[in-house]
Amino acid sequence: MLRDRAHSDEISVVRRAAVRELARGWKDDPKTLPWLKDRARSDGRSTVRMAAVRELARGWKGDPETLSLLKDRARSDKSSIVRRAAAHELARGWKDDPETLRLLKDRARSDTDRDVRRTAVQELARGWKDDPETLFWLKDRARSDEDDNVRMAAVRELARGWKDDSETLPWLKDRARSVENFAVRMAAVEELARGWKDDSEVVAIVGAAT
Repeated sequence: MLRDRAHSDEISVVRRAAVRELARGWKDDPKTLPWLKDRARSDGRSTVRMAAVRELARGWKGDPETLSLLKDRARSDKSSIVRRAAAHELARGWKDDPETLRLLKDRARSDTDRDVRRTAVQELARGWKDDPETLFWLKDRARSDEDDNVRMAAVRELARGWKDDSETLPWLKDRARSVENFAVRMAAVEELARGWKDDSEVVAIVGAAT
């Protein structure tokens, strides 16, 4: 009955619930895994594909096809919410796979959806802080992404993850003074106020902004 509902119910919320319950309650059934893979690739609604992607990542991490399916969904699914979910699961579950970092950087630069790019920026900043290229790469996204929200995310992640780096404070001050976009400039001001409130120059910058 659950398989039938997950496959055929005309209401996507019902299909998604059936996917979730099958994955969690019948994990040892040999038909569950291939069925979930099919739903992750083929269901007509993005929310159902997203649910299948999440359940596969969390329940079948050891299956040799799970990683390749997630990479495919992160790159190729037509829905941004599925690509975001796949990118998130890759970052959390397959950090040690050398292709994960490359894929996230590619999504952060090239995905057509701003929310996918923002998610990739956040996952990279939080999961690869020790990678020597991450700081440089975040600065590039903070300057160059076409969308305000992605640039703001890069500014915030940089301020919070690299507070002790000697270049962070002057870089944020420069963003707060010189960036033309108001939202990005205010993100830099807010992070300065949050992390460097005792700096006299920061006090002046915040005062001028308010």
